[in-house]
Amino acid sequence: MSSTDSISPRNGYADWIVEFLRDELSPYPGRVAAVARTVIACVLTMLLMMMFKLPNGFLAAFYALAISRGDARSTVRNGFRILLANIAALVVSVAGVVLFIDFPLPHFLFVPSIFFLAFFLLRTLTNYATAFGFSIIVVAAASVPIIWARPRSFTPDLETTVWTAFGIMLGTFATVLTEWIFAPLGHAADKPDSPHLFVIDAFSNPEYVTFALKGCLAASLCYVFWSAVDWPGLGVCTVTCVIAAPIAVSGSSRRRLTTRLAGLFTGGVICGIGSQIFILPWLGSIVGFTVLFAVVSAAAAWFVTSSPRLNYFGRQMALAFYLTMFQGFGVNTSLTMSRDRLTGILLGVLAMWLVFDVAWRPAPGILEIQA
Repeated sequence: MSSTDSISPRNGYADWIVEFLRDELSPYPGRVAAVARTVIACVLTMLLMMMFKLPNGFLAAFYALAISRGDARSTVRNGFRILLANIAALVVSVAGVVLFIDFPLPHFLFVPSIFFLAFFLLRTLTNYATAFGFSIIVVAAASVPIIWARPRSFTPDLETTVWTAFGIMLGTFATVLTEWIFAPLGHAADKPDSPHLFVIDAFSNPEYVTFALKGCLAASLCYVFWSAVDWPGLGVCTVTCVIAAPIAVSGSSRRRLTTRLAGLFTGGVICGIGSQIFILPWLGSIVGFTVLFAVVSAAAAWFVTSSPRLNYFGRQMALAFYLTMFQGFGVNTSLTMSRDRLTGILLGVLAMWLVFDVAWRPAPGILEIQA
């Protein structure tokens, strides 16, 4: 793709937007196949979540979309590694529940420590899918309200933690299975895997620690605010911080914020709440819901397969849509619940923008590492 950063608007800002979108959204070899595989993985994950009645299905469906990369064969090869990362995250999460559920101060210290570890791994592991597979589970364990908000109800807390992680593992399985079956149909580059688990300068480059500290600060601020106001619907704010981590995101801070907010509005308000009001009341079976789910997933996946300047729009759009469409293991028809969850996403996006782009500006080149 050609860079639109150097394009000067000839007939106004509207013309620049049209030219930018044309450049980003034009088909290229393998794009249709990659989007099709992504949609299949997301739909399969959604059906498995409803079949097994697992909690927090939106996370599993989003995870299936987030790790469905154009490099299909690499996803298959790394599937076992990603599952190990999922299992490791589950072990850490369960250990946190078991060890700190009755001790407020160690629990409070454990949560930001987990945030720091998650953001550090996002920058230092050579395989982003592996890092994301670990980070999304451990952070979700601190952001799903029922896990930490009820310290005297130990059994449901642990059960929710385990089944949420298991649902994300199903998303990994669905993605790997889809890529394994349909990879020959694509034209993805077959890039060799790095022989190293961490990047070479993982423990010597201070930029990685700085990045982790900023991510930890943003997520911790969200966590403290959510706990203080006692608003369960805001729990997704810390997961949003992980998803909004500015890795391989180019452009100005204003453009990144605009892209994130546009994705939130498109997926959550237009596609999500719009569907709840105008479409879901007319759907009488899972077939109709699946078609709606697949259509919006395809639109989001098309944006995800754009360059780093626009692919976050697709990720944010998908997260907001999935979150409004279903909670628990069934279809969500509550507008109040959707409002609360979208407010949580907005809180996470704003916290990341304030920490990374306003209060603590990045050093030159810190955002140029590819995921």
